[in-house]
Amino acid sequence: MLITPDNITQLIEVARTKRGWISDLAWAPNSRALAVASAGGLTLHDAATLKPLAALEGHSGPVKSIAVNSDGTQIVSGSADTTVRVWHLRAGGLRQALQGHTDAVDAVALRASDALVASGGADKQIRLWDAVTYEVVRVLIGHEREITSLAFCSGGALLASGGWDNTVRLWDVETGVLRATLRHDDWVRHIAASLDGRQIASASRDTNVRLWDVASGEQKLRIQAHDAGVDCVAFSPDGSLLGTGGRDHAVRFWRLPDGKALFDLHRHDKPVLALAFSPDGTRLATGSGDNTVRVWAIGEDG
Repeated sequence: MLITPDNITQLIEVARTKRGWISDLAWAPNSRALAVASAGGLTLHDAATLKPLAALEGHSGPVKSIAVNSDGTQIVSGSADTTVRVWHLRAGGLRQALQGHTDAVDAVALRASDALVASGGADKQIRLWDAVTYEVVRVLIGHEREITSLAFCSGGALLASGGWDNTVRLWDVETGVLRATLRHDDWVRHIAASLDGRQIASASRDTNVRLWDVASGEQKLRIQAHDAGVDCVAFSPDGSLLGTGGRDHAVRFWRLPDGKALFDLHRHDKPVLALAFSPDGTRLATGSGDNTVRVWAIGEDG
Protein backbone atom coordinates (compact mmCIF):
# COMPACT_ATOMS: atom_id res chain seq x y z
CA MET A 1 0.00 0.00 0.00
CA LEU A 2 1.29 3.45 -0.90
CA ILE A 3 2.42 5.69 1.94
CA THR A 4 0.35 8.90 1.69
CA PRO A 5 -0.59 11.86 3.87
CA ASP A 6 -3.94 10.15 4.50
CA ASN A 7 -2.50 6.95 6.00
CA ILE A 8 0.88 8.01 7.37
CA THR A 9 -0.30 7.49 10.97
CA GLN A 10 -0.71 3.77 10.18
CA LEU A 11 3.01 3.12 9.64
CA ILE A 12 4.32 0.02 11.42
CA GLU A 13 7.79 -1.47 11.63
CA VAL A 14 8.05 -4.55 9.40
CA ALA A 15 11.78 -5.36 9.52
CA ARG A 16 14.93 -4.46 11.42
CA THR A 17 18.65 -5.19 11.24
CA LYS A 18 21.66 -4.13 13.26
CA ARG A 19 24.78 -2.73 11.64
CA GLY A 20 27.38 -0.18 12.63
CA TRP A 21 26.65 3.53 12.83
CA ILE A 22 24.29 4.05 9.85
CA SER A 23 25.25 6.84 7.46
CA ASP A 24 23.18 6.31 4.28
CA LEU A 25 20.47 4.16 2.68
CA ALA A 26 19.62 3.53 -0.97
CA TRP A 27 16.87 1.37 -2.50
CA ALA A 28 17.15 -0.76 -5.61
CA PRO A 29 14.92 0.65 -8.37
CA ASN A 30 12.58 -2.36 -8.07
CA SER A 31 12.21 -1.75 -4.29
CA ARG A 32 13.28 -5.34 -3.56
CA ALA A 33 16.70 -4.64 -2.04
CA LEU A 34 18.21 -2.01 0.22
CA ALA A 35 21.84 -0.89 0.28
CA VAL A 36 23.15 0.18 3.70
CA ALA A 37 26.24 2.32 4.30
CA SER A 38 27.65 2.21 7.80
CA ALA A 39 30.73 2.26 9.95
CA GLY A 40 30.88 -1.47 9.24
CA GLY A 41 30.99 -1.08 5.46
CA LEU A 42 28.57 -1.51 2.56
CA THR A 43 25.94 -4.27 2.61
CA LEU A 44 22.93 -5.29 0.54
CA HIS A 45 19.75 -6.52 2.23
CA ASP A 46 16.48 -8.11 1.24
CA ALA A 47 13.94 -5.30 1.54
CA ALA A 48 11.18 -7.45 3.04
CA THR A 49 13.23 -9.05 5.82
CA LEU A 50 16.47 -7.03 5.91
CA LYS A 51 18.38 -10.29 5.83
CA PRO A 52 21.85 -9.71 4.35
CA LEU A 53 22.30 -10.60 0.69
CA ALA A 54 25.91 -9.50 0.19
CA ALA A 55 28.75 -7.50 1.70
CA LEU A 56 30.72 -5.34 -0.74
CA GLU A 57 34.22 -5.36 0.66
CA GLY A 58 37.02 -3.02 -0.31
CA HIS A 59 36.78 0.22 1.66
CA SER A 60 39.25 0.54 4.52
CA GLY A 61 37.13 3.08 6.42
CA PRO A 62 33.48 3.79 7.20
CA VAL A 63 31.22 4.17 4.16
CA LYS A 64 29.67 7.64 4.29
CA SER A 65 27.40 7.80 1.22
CA ILE A 66 25.95 5.56 -1.50
CA ALA A 67 23.99 5.89 -4.74
CA VAL A 68 22.34 3.31 -7.01
CA ASN A 69 21.91 3.64 -10.78
CA SER A 70 18.58 3.53 -12.59
CA ASP A 71 18.62 -0.20 -13.39
CA GLY A 72 20.09 -1.38 -10.10
CA THR A 73 23.25 -2.87 -11.61
CA GLN A 74 25.68 -0.30 -10.26
CA ILE A 75 26.38 1.14 -6.82
CA VAL A 76 28.75 4.01 -6.06
CA SER A 77 30.11 4.53 -2.56
CA GLY A 78 32.17 7.20 -0.85
CA SER A 79 34.25 6.54 2.24
CA ALA A 80 36.38 8.02 4.97
CA ASP A 81 39.27 6.18 3.27
CA THR A 82 39.21 9.05 0.66
CA THR A 83 38.10 6.80 -2.22
CA VAL A 84 35.00 6.53 -4.38
CA ARG A 85 34.25 2.98 -5.45
CA VAL A 86 32.13 1.79 -8.35
CA TRP A 87 30.51 -1.62 -7.93
CA HIS A 88 28.95 -3.58 -10.81
CA LEU A 89 26.77 -6.24 -9.27
CA ARG A 90 26.40 -8.33 -12.44
CA ALA A 91 30.15 -8.30 -13.05
CA GLY A 92 31.26 -9.68 -9.71
CA GLY A 93 31.44 -6.66 -7.42
CA LEU A 94 34.11 -3.96 -7.35
CA ARG A 95 34.84 -2.50 -10.77
CA GLN A 96 37.01 0.48 -9.90
CA ALA A 97 38.36 2.57 -7.03
CA LEU A 98 38.40 6.26 -7.96
CA GLN A 99 41.21 8.18 -6.30
CA GLY A 100 41.76 11.91 -6.22
CA HIS A 101 40.16 13.24 -3.05
CA THR A 102 42.63 14.09 -0.31
CA ASP A 103 40.26 13.61 2.63
CA ALA A 104 37.08 11.74 3.55
CA VAL A 105 34.41 11.43 0.83
CA ASP A 106 31.15 12.31 2.57
CA ALA A 107 28.81 12.46 -0.42
CA VAL A 108 28.24 10.73 -3.76
CA ALA A 109 25.50 11.02 -6.38
CA LEU A 110 24.72 9.33 -9.71
CA ARG A 111 23.07 11.11 -12.63
CA ALA A 112 20.14 9.02 -13.80
CA SER A 113 20.57 9.78 -17.50
CA ASP A 114 24.11 8.43 -17.83
CA ALA A 115 27.15 7.20 -15.96
CA LEU A 116 28.21 10.50 -14.40
CA VAL A 117 29.28 10.28 -10.77
CA ALA A 118 29.63 13.23 -8.40
CA SER A 119 31.64 13.07 -5.18
CA GLY A 120 32.52 15.55 -2.47
CA GLY A 121 33.82 15.72 1.05
CA ALA A 122 36.25 17.11 3.56
CA ASP A 123 38.69 18.45 0.95
CA LYS A 124 35.98 20.95 -0.10
CA GLN A 125 36.07 19.78 -3.71
CA ILE A 126 33.38 18.23 -5.90
CA ARG A 127 34.67 15.82 -8.50
CA LEU A 128 32.64 14.72 -11.51
CA TRP A 129 33.70 11.33 -12.86
CA ASP A 130 32.88 9.38 -15.99
CA ALA A 131 31.89 5.99 -14.56
CA VAL A 132 32.77 4.24 -17.85
CA THR A 133 36.29 5.60 -18.33
CA TYR A 134 36.76 6.43 -14.61
CA GLU A 135 38.32 9.75 -15.54
CA VAL A 136 37.66 13.08 -13.84
CA VAL A 137 35.44 15.21 -16.05
CA ARG A 138 35.46 18.35 -13.93
CA VAL A 139 36.37 19.64 -10.46
CA LEU A 140 34.01 22.16 -8.84
CA ILE A 141 35.52 24.47 -6.25
CA GLY A 142 33.59 27.01 -4.19
CA HIS A 143 32.57 25.55 -0.84
CA GLU A 144 34.58 27.01 2.01
CA ARG A 145 34.18 24.01 4.31
CA GLU A 146 33.42 20.28 4.17
CA ILE A 147 30.83 19.09 1.65
CA THR A 148 28.20 16.86 3.23
CA SER A 149 25.63 16.02 0.54
CA LEU A 150 25.06 15.99 -3.22
CA ALA A 151 22.00 15.57 -5.44
CA PHE A 152 21.42 15.90 -9.17
CA CYS A 153 18.34 17.93 -10.11
CA SER A 154 16.69 19.72 -13.04
CA GLY A 155 16.90 16.62 -15.21
CA GLY A 156 20.56 16.16 -14.31
CA ALA A 157 21.54 19.56 -15.71
CA LEU A 158 22.29 20.89 -12.22
CA LEU A 159 24.07 19.47 -9.20
CA ALA A 160 23.09 20.61 -5.71
CA SER A 161 25.70 20.49 -2.97
CA GLY A 162 25.46 21.22 0.74
CA GLY A 163 28.17 21.81 3.30
CA TRP A 164 29.50 23.04 6.58
CA ASP A 165 29.71 26.59 5.19
CA ASN A 166 25.91 26.89 5.72
CA THR A 167 25.19 26.87 2.00
CA VAL A 168 23.46 24.88 -0.69
CA ARG A 169 25.05 25.52 -4.07
CA LEU A 170 23.62 24.84 -7.52
CA TRP A 171 26.17 24.03 -10.23
CA ASP A 172 25.76 23.76 -13.99
CA VAL A 173 27.05 20.24 -14.63
CA GLU A 174 28.20 20.82 -18.22
CA THR A 175 30.09 24.07 -17.64
CA GLY A 176 30.94 23.91 -13.94
CA VAL A 177 29.49 27.39 -13.42
CA LEU A 178 27.98 28.14 -9.99
CA ARG A 179 24.37 29.14 -10.69
CA ALA A 180 23.10 29.95 -7.20
CA THR A 181 24.09 29.97 -3.53
CA LEU A 182 21.25 29.28 -1.06
CA ARG A 183 21.79 29.89 2.63
CA HIS A 184 21.00 28.35 6.01
CA ASP A 185 21.93 29.73 9.44
CA ASP A 186 24.13 26.74 10.28
CA TRP A 187 25.77 23.88 8.41
CA VAL A 188 23.79 21.86 5.91
CA ARG A 189 23.77 18.18 6.78
CA HIS A 190 21.75 16.72 3.91
CA ILE A 191 19.94 17.60 0.69
CA ALA A 192 17.41 15.68 -1.41
CA ALA A 193 15.88 16.29 -4.82
CA SER A 194 12.25 15.66 -5.72
CA LEU A 195 11.64 12.94 -8.29
CA ASP A 196 10.84 15.50 -10.99
CA GLY A 197 14.04 17.40 -10.16
CA ARG A 198 12.28 20.73 -9.80
CA GLN A 199 12.71 21.09 -6.05
CA ILE A 200 15.38 20.36 -3.49
CA ALA A 201 15.02 20.10 0.27
CA SER A 202 17.91 20.91 2.60
CA ALA A 203 18.30 19.78 6.22
CA SER A 204 20.42 21.82 8.57
CA ARG A 205 21.88 21.98 12.03
CA ASP A 206 19.91 25.25 12.36
CA THR A 207 16.83 23.02 13.08
CA ASN A 208 15.17 23.89 9.75
CA VAL A 209 14.31 22.12 6.54
CA ARG A 210 14.03 24.46 3.59
CA LEU A 211 12.33 23.72 0.29
CA TRP A 212 13.80 25.45 -2.76
CA ASP A 213 12.63 25.95 -6.33
CA VAL A 214 15.56 24.83 -8.49
CA ALA A 215 14.81 27.06 -11.49
CA SER A 216 14.53 30.31 -9.55
CA GLY A 217 16.48 29.55 -6.36
CA GLU A 218 13.48 30.82 -4.40
CA GLN A 219 12.77 29.42 -0.95
CA LYS A 220 9.27 27.95 -1.14
CA LEU A 221 8.94 26.65 2.41
CA ARG A 222 10.76 26.66 5.73
CA ILE A 223 9.90 24.05 8.37
CA GLN A 224 11.21 24.21 11.92
CA ALA A 225 11.57 20.44 12.02
CA HIS A 226 13.80 19.17 14.87
CA ASP A 227 14.88 21.27 17.83
CA ALA A 228 18.35 19.75 18.08
CA GLY A 229 19.03 19.92 14.32
CA VAL A 230 17.98 18.02 11.21
CA ASP A 231 20.19 15.22 9.88
CA CYS A 232 18.31 13.90 6.85
CA VAL A 233 15.42 14.61 4.53
CA ALA A 234 13.59 12.68 1.77
CA PHE A 235 10.72 13.24 -0.66
CA SER A 236 8.13 10.51 -1.13
CA PRO A 237 8.06 9.37 -4.79
CA ASP A 238 4.75 11.12 -5.54
CA GLY A 239 5.94 14.35 -3.90
CA SER A 240 3.10 14.45 -1.36
CA LEU A 241 5.30 13.92 1.72
CA LEU A 242 8.57 15.09 3.14
CA GLY A 243 10.25 12.89 5.74
CA THR A 244 12.88 14.21 8.14
CA GLY A 245 15.14 12.73 10.81
CA GLY A 246 17.01 14.53 13.53
CA ARG A 247 19.13 14.73 16.64
CA ASP A 248 16.00 14.30 18.77
CA HIS A 249 15.86 10.64 17.60
CA ALA A 250 12.56 11.28 15.81
CA VAL A 251 11.31 10.75 12.27
CA ARG A 252 8.74 13.35 11.23
CA PHE A 253 6.42 13.66 8.25
CA TRP A 254 5.22 16.86 6.60
CA ARG A 255 2.55 17.32 3.96
CA LEU A 256 3.54 19.04 0.74
CA PRO A 257 3.24 21.65 -0.53
CA ASP A 258 2.03 23.42 2.65
CA GLY A 259 4.42 21.81 5.18
CA LYS A 260 1.71 20.74 7.62
CA ALA A 261 3.01 18.44 10.40
CA LEU A 262 1.36 15.02 10.11
CA PHE A 263 3.01 12.37 12.27
CA ASP A 264 6.11 11.50 14.34
CA LEU A 265 7.90 8.18 14.84
CA HIS A 266 9.88 7.72 18.06
CA ARG A 267 11.49 4.30 17.80
CA HIS A 268 15.20 5.02 17.39
CA ASP A 269 17.40 5.53 20.43
CA LYS A 270 19.92 7.92 18.83
CA PRO A 271 19.91 10.51 16.03
CA VAL A 272 18.20 9.49 12.79
CA LEU A 273 20.91 9.94 10.18
CA ALA A 274 19.33 8.48 7.03
CA LEU A 275 15.90 7.84 5.60
CA ALA A 276 14.65 6.79 2.19
CA PHE A 277 11.25 6.03 0.65
CA SER A 278 11.19 2.97 -1.60
CA PRO A 279 10.76 3.83 -5.31
CA ASP A 280 7.32 2.18 -5.36
CA GLY A 281 6.22 4.37 -2.44
CA THR A 282 5.15 1.48 -0.20
CA ARG A 283 7.97 1.47 2.36
CA LEU A 284 10.28 3.74 4.29
CA ALA A 285 13.75 2.84 5.55
CA THR A 286 15.34 4.68 8.47
CA GLY A 287 18.88 4.42 9.82
CA SER A 288 20.30 5.73 13.05
CA GLY A 289 23.32 6.19 15.26
CA ASP A 290 21.76 3.45 17.38
CA ASN A 291 23.21 1.06 14.75
CA THR A 292 19.83 -0.10 13.46
CA VAL A 293 18.05 0.06 10.12
CA ARG A 294 14.27 -0.20 10.29
CA VAL A 295 11.78 -0.63 7.45
CA TRP A 296 8.25 0.72 7.82
CA ALA A 297 5.04 0.06 5.86
CA ILE A 298 1.34 0.78 6.18
CA GLY A 299 -0.43 -1.74 8.43
CA GLU A 300 -3.23 -3.90 7.08
CA ASP A 301 -5.84 -1.62 8.64
CA GLY A 302 -4.30 1.39 6.86
